[in-house]
Amino acid sequence: MKYLAIDLGSSSARIMLAEKENQNITLTEIARFPHCAALDNAGHYRWDIDHLFGNIVEQIKKTIKNDKIESIGICSWGVDYGVIGEDGKLIDMPYCYRDARGENAFYKLHNEISKEELYSISGIYPNPINTIYQLYADKCDGRYADKKVKIALVADLLAYYLTGNIRAERSNASTTGLLNITGDDWNYELIDKLGLDSSVLPQIIFDGQAYGEFCNVPVVAVGTHDTASAIYALEGLDSKTAFLASGSWLLFGKVLDKPVCDKVAFENKYTNERINGGKVSLLDNINGLFVVQRVVAENDLNYKEIDEHIDRATVLGELDVDKLMSQNDMTGDIKTQLGISDCDIYDLVKTVYFSLAKRVVVAVNRLQQVTGTKIEKIVMTGGATKARYFVKTLKNLSKIDIICAKSEGATYGNALRQSEI
Repeated sequence: MKYLAIDLGSSSARIMLAEKENQNITLTEIARFPHCAALDNAGHYRWDIDHLFGNIVEQIKKTIKNDKIESIGICSWGVDYGVIGEDGKLIDMPYCYRDARGENAFYKLHNEISKEELYSISGIYPNPINTIYQLYADKCDGRYADKKVKIALVADLLAYYLTGNIRAERSNASTTGLLNITGDDWNYELIDKLGLDSSVLPQIIFDGQAYGEFCNVPVVAVGTHDTASAIYALEGLDSKTAFLASGSWLLFGKVLDKPVCDKVAFENKYTNERINGGKVSLLDNINGLFVVQRVVAENDLNYKEIDEHIDRATVLGELDVDKLMSQNDMTGDIKTQLGISDCDIYDLVKTVYFSLAKRVVVAVNRLQQVTGTKIEKIVMTGGATKARYFVKTLKNLSKIDIICAKSEGATYGNALRQSEI
């Protein structure tokens, strides 16, 4: 049987044909579209979703025409959303979570509710990128005042483009910070407390349910947040094993049956996101390969060259990687942190990888404090599995066994969930 697995990352979108024979799933890449947020005329970072989705829908149509497809599944980065007007069209292009408006709204919102209280009732660690702050910015800016609108998170938005039905799958909805603590519905008490409009929020569905059909092919909900799908692809996640799902972000944590929202978890900045089957991913959200991606783009590098030079390069210091968010001058921001004006570019890249590994080790120590359980193994998936120096450094620094699983974990988990429906 064949399935279409679509993975919308924040730097590229991938469409893969998944074929299941016996218990094995093979993936064949149909198309890959690089993309990034760009500044609009008002100086805000937005996604050109119409252009991206137009290319994707064209490829889906071609594939359906040539192959018998059982279903289509979509996963994406979290927190960002499109606003759909009464005419069924987007009122504007979605904002990017790296835009400064989320940070501005962060401080305004926490005049209404403390970070500790918000964490205790949502399980989501307060982070300016989260949807809750973007929606609060919408309220403050009057973005859709007096209009009847609905929002759809990115994967759900593509499902809407395909089926005409607006839904919110639970794993992606959990990144909003607006689910109740049980993870089965919106937290209407919190929404009212913040003066947000609950009517903009779609009906929640769960992995395994359907959005509708496109060209007579079911469009089904997988773990629609790409982290959820990536975790679903991993095996052996027992009580002493952590996951590291890598992409633009490094998501490090453990799979649990219920959220942990106590003081220790809050102080260690662990968040509770929903994943397949109603389980919880207790994780630390670490700025990840986005930093490397920006350095590569700004300096016209490629990853083959990096691999050839990195062993001879020098680590220049330790960076606070969580503060490296620049869309336009990541190289300059890194040099500023290091207090240098010039350096070999491969030294810079090695320093980033080293600092990312050190930051994961911090996350390991924090997770052990939160759960009271020693981590003996880390199972990795995603792009960082290909970064040989990063993996080696993480193993040396953590003294923990590192297992590199599927590099396309989110796409594989997406296909695997479809094959079980």
